[in-house]
Amino acid sequence: MSVFQLPMKLYDELDSLCAKFWWGQVGNERKIHWMNWDKLPTSKMEGGMGFRDLRDFNLAMLAKQGWRMLQGNDSLLYKCFKARYFPRSSFLDAKESLGCSYVWRSLVAAIPILRSGYCWRVGNGSSISVLGDKWIPNYPINKVLHPNNELVDEMAISELIDSDLHVWRSDVLMALFHREDVEITKILLSRRVVPNSISWLHNKNGKFTIKSAYKVARRMRGNGNRAESSGGL
Repeated sequence: MSVFQLPMKLYDELDSLCAKFWWGQVGNERKIHWMNWDKLPTSKMEGGMGFRDLRDFNLAMLAKQGWRMLQGNDSLLYKCFKARYFPRSSFLDAKESLGCSYVWRSLVAAIPILRSGYCWRVGNGSSISVLGDKWIPNYPINKVLHPNNELVDEMAISELIDSDLHVWRSDVLMALFHREDVEITKILLSRRVVPNSISWLHNKNGKFTIKSAYKVARRMRGNGNRAESSGGL
């Protein structure tokens, strides 16, 4: 489960086995299922039993592999996948391609979890897009709230930083950003030239964990189900 996304049929079979065990079904004997199985994986605080949903747990484990790729650009695995599947984009923007491997297809399935929880920590700012990436902590979407027409997706954070003093270029910020977005000057920059790093928003220490990724996957599935229900009314 940490490398492959299991087929839906296998999920259903495993859920069926768990349900039979939970409700005490023996052989072909039919027991009453007092609660819908989809409700049981919800937390006890929400009226469920806190069972682990295998689909979301599978995605959380795959997200961990994706997180390793985000942090380990020097690894052989990252270099091979990048050369084959996303040579001109970042891993977070990568998509499935025709004839791609099952491992890659599985990793791509977990990318939405990573997109919802990552945030760049600005170092030299060279590889962070001003508009395309999440890099502003304590913002609603961790991105620029009021994009200016003069800003382009290709613009890097390094263009907003004085390369000699390594401080924000206030004149450029005032000219290009809305007054609310000028608050990004509160982001502290290291006096030393350090590389950019990536942090996980769903943990206070910024470290990725499968437990927090699982919660994100559950929340995303719940939001998706509510959207489908609203659309059908």
